[in-house]
Amino acid sequence: MSTLSLGWRNIWRNRRRTLISMSAIGVGLFLVIFYSGMVGGLIGEARNELDNAGMGHVELFAKGYRPRREVSISMPAVPALQLPPGAEVSARVVSRGLATSARGNEPVQLFGVDFSAEKNVSAHLRQLRDGALPEDPRGVLVGEQLAERLGLKVGSKVRLMVQRADTEMGADLFRVRGIFHSISPQIGQRQVFVTQAAARELLGVADVTHQVVVQLPDAAQADAVAAALRGSAGENVEVLTWGELLPILKRMEALTNNAVIALAFFVYLLVGLGVLNTMLMSVLERTRELGVLMALGTRPSRVVKLVLAESFWIATLSVVIGATLGALLTWHFSHAGLRVNAAAESFQIGGATISTLVKTRFALADVTKATLFVYVMALVVGLYPATRVTRLQPAEALRRT
Repeated sequence: MSTLSLGWRNIWRNRRRTLISMSAIGVGLFLVIFYSGMVGGLIGEARNELDNAGMGHVELFAKGYRPRREVSISMPAVPALQLPPGAEVSARVVSRGLATSARGNEPVQLFGVDFSAEKNVSAHLRQLRDGALPEDPRGVLVGEQLAERLGLKVGSKVRLMVQRADTEMGADLFRVRGIFHSISPQIGQRQVFVTQAAARELLGVADVTHQVVVQLPDAAQADAVAAALRGSAGENVEVLTWGELLPILKRMEALTNNAVIALAFFVYLLVGLGVLNTMLMSVLERTRELGVLMALGTRPSRVVKLVLAESFWIATLSVVIGATLGALLTWHFSHAGLRVNAAAESFQIGGATISTLVKTRFALADVTKATLFVYVMALVVGLYPATRVTRLQPAEALRRT
């Protein structure tokens, strides 16, 4: 009979102990796979779906604009940028202002945009509750929270007042063409969108831009793209990556990676102790039997292989339980999503808008890596009880009970 066949039979001599060990190891493996997938999905979504907040993986500003936010600090309309295939770009004219209706007034942030480009970098422009994107110079797009507070609907008039570049006050009457929904209530209450031409006329500026947003197909490209743009955009343009705009996300990424490593270390330590306990008890119970085998001429290496075969089967059955369950649930929630807070659509972290519907990250490489660690741990800890018996003399082993 082969060593693997003998190992299979031996692990079922104490069925209860084997099942308990396999269940514990399988649950530990499941937790590692699912938790790493959930954390990876949370950070990945925050990083890759910055369009929930209308942000980019790379953003360009006129030097000195960000700390002061003055309309007069601007840059010329940005020329064609050298970007990777699949990148989306939108230029904005930006100002703070006041929106007024018959019901009242609210402070707002005015964005003058090219709607055909802006809808690719701002998720809320693709989620219209009513109406359509403005096409005329006097059309405005507002959020549903602002519309509710000011009593606006499609066709309503709203006056927008801003401070012009010459420090005079500029005001004009606009008509609501559309109402958008955003998962962030702050965006829905504070942001309004008009055409670039209307914003420039209202602000009294020429063909200028305050902000350029670049969203990339892969957030990992941000540093390389930003470095290239710094070389071509000129010294009067400030180029920042998402990590520089939202440093808390970088810290969160490092913190959660460390948390996953700590959890994995703790779980694999328990896996090792579980396998060690099972195999040690099994070997101690069969010391006399193994002594008989050695007395009959069985090589010590054969005994070691037998014990390792038992560790292999325990690891294999545990992997079938844990890896299958972990992979299936992680794959399922990578498509369906997991709502971590039923009371809200999003939450804010350092300026980033993160959806409470988290889609886990499913990667076969992560499942394979976690599975291999279980095998390595099981076989390594199985060496101790195996070599412990082989160090005994057959006569001494036969006297053990």
